[in-house]
Amino acid sequence: MWKFFLGLSLLLSSVQIGQTQVQEPCAAAHYLHHLEATHPGFEAATRQVYDRVRGQGQARDLTLVTIPVVVHLVYQNEAQNLPDSLIEAVLEVLNQDYRRLNVDAIQVREDFLPVVDDPFIQFELVGVERVATTATFELNLFGGTLPDNVKTTATGGSDAWDPEHHLNIWVCNIEGGALLGYAYPPADLSHWPEGASAPSPGLDGVVVHYEVFRRTGTFTTSGLFGLGNITVSVRGRTITHEVGHYLGLRHIWGDGLLSTFGIPDCNADDGVEDTPNQGLNSQFSCDPANNTCNEGSGDLPDMWENFMDYAQEDCQNSFTFGQIEIMRSVLDNERAGLIEGSVSTRNVQLPTSTLRLYPNPATDNFVIQREENTSATVRLLNAQGQITRQWLSWTQNRLEVATASLPAGLYYVQYVSREGQLTQAVVVE
Repeated sequence: MWKFFLGLSLLLSSVQIGQTQVQEPCAAAHYLHHLEATHPGFEAATRQVYDRVRGQGQARDLTLVTIPVVVHLVYQNEAQNLPDSLIEAVLEVLNQDYRRLNVDAIQVREDFLPVVDDPFIQFELVGVERVATTATFELNLFGGTLPDNVKTTATGGSDAWDPEHHLNIWVCNIEGGALLGYAYPPADLSHWPEGASAPSPGLDGVVVHYEVFRRTGTFTTSGLFGLGNITVSVRGRTITHEVGHYLGLRHIWGDGLLSTFGIPDCNADDGVEDTPNQGLNSQFSCDPANNTCNEGSGDLPDMWENFMDYAQEDCQNSFTFGQIEIMRSVLDNERAGLIEGSVSTRNVQLPTSTLRLYPNPATDNFVIQREENTSATVRLLNAQGQITRQWLSWTQNRLEVATASLPAGLYYVQYVSREGQLTQAVVVE
């Protein structure tokens, strides 16, 4: 069954059960049960997507699809204003994980080798918005509100690029150190009850705490109510997990009510037939002996390799066939706009007067000149369409490009902003 998976990544709180303290790494289950209480029939309605996918069988769609991504860096100080190089590094992790090109893919255990595969999904970074702010971004668990103020300029955040055709990722300081990320499910599933998806289209996308938006190191979370800290490995996979929610995936353990209190809930289900029945999340363990729903001979252990579990990030490496079919179905239906048209899906062509390139032909350098100073991505492509240079968050009016090290030939300047895109040719002699 497909219950609500809001996907509040690594939200750690501590719960006392007798003498045992357990870590609850995600508030999704809390939010799920809140929705079921306020919207009777919610859980039954959400089964429809899984029924649709099951009805399609297991035929593999090997078409590679590209999702355009815009990263919004909303920062309170320069330490939070992450460099372009870090953004590129995290997007590289996302691309590797969704093409099964991650080097640790070979570490999947033999039990699960028959069910893991390549989703054939890739991501292209088409824009970076940088916004300095004095606003704060906080989770109100009991009130059921999320820090969505990061998603609008009027409340100290950054307005989304067209959410029908872009995956918007907001990176900010989420106060408290407990909530590290969240994502809404597809917004236009007609059978979802009121209040289950994003409150408005402009609020759709992924939010990530800036300290886990990187691919190395560790992070020590702060448990809710001042209880239970835990240190987790950081490998850039908070984004991998949250994008899985954004594309329709549930937590692998099914978010059962009992699991919230550290009791295996083997009646809960993530709606995916080829993931093992798992009563709890893996509690940041990578123990091959973990089996929270031991159902006798032939039973599979808990799949902490799965990106939708909560093991240490350096143990996670795989999606299953069933999970891939759900994500591909969502991209064919609820989020079809993401893969329409060109790679960047920016169908608005800016007038040629937007940019001025000179001198052209160029010998040692040329200048890109514009009148506006909004944030834009600028790429220099060779004649084969390969990126030779790029500037992800250009906000100046003038950019001088050195060409002495470039082979002579035809090049293209690709300019992408919130308003549209433009490509102009330049010759290097």
